[in-house]
Amino acid sequence: MSPELLTALASVGTFVVIAASAIAALVQLRHLRRSNQLSGLLSVLELFQQTHFHELINFVRSELPQRMEDPAFRAGLEHVPVDRRKHPELHVADMYEEIGSYVRCGLIDEDQFLLGHWLNVLLYWSLLHPCMVLVRSHSPNTFENFEYLAARALAWRNKHPSGNYPRELPRVDGSIAYKALVGKDRAPLKVPPLHNTESASR
Repeated sequence: MSPELLTALASVGTFVVIAASAIAALVQLRHLRRSNQLSGLLSVLELFQQTHFHELINFVRSELPQRMEDPAFRAGLEHVPVDRRKHPELHVADMYEEIGSYVRCGLIDEDQFLLGHWLNVLLYWSLLHPCMVLVRSHSPNTFENFEYLAARALAWRNKHPSGNYPRELPRVDGSIAYKALVGKDRAPLKVPPLHNTESASR
């Protein structure tokens, strides 16, 4: 075997080793990125379960529309900076602004987040939009990451106008679930009536 052939084979072998190492590194980076995205998503979901956040959500949904009828309350949104002790609704906007920045930077996977939260994003953007208009009267770029998240949520909704339930999977109504739970030969299970409560995050 000639020296030239040996050199060529050695070069090919070196290339194969380098290519394999590069592929392995890319796979490892992808796994690391997914792990980081999952960690970010879990942190957000944990925040959604906090009592203080539920109280803020309840304020936005139940009290804010009436408070916005007060000229003094609306005027407070045009101050720089806005006093968040008097305007707790902006804490909700701050949170979605933060999430929007994480999604834009790839720290939270967009599809994973919007799969379960596109409706909430659009809901709270619409409820808070009158506040956004007043805040942006002096700071036009405020909450642009929140707006970005709302735009992506709207795009997700338009992409799935009939929902995102798997087409090949049968729907499960209450009677089917009940029969699967109690079985044909079992005595009927007495289930207490559900109270008409509303989840604070929905």
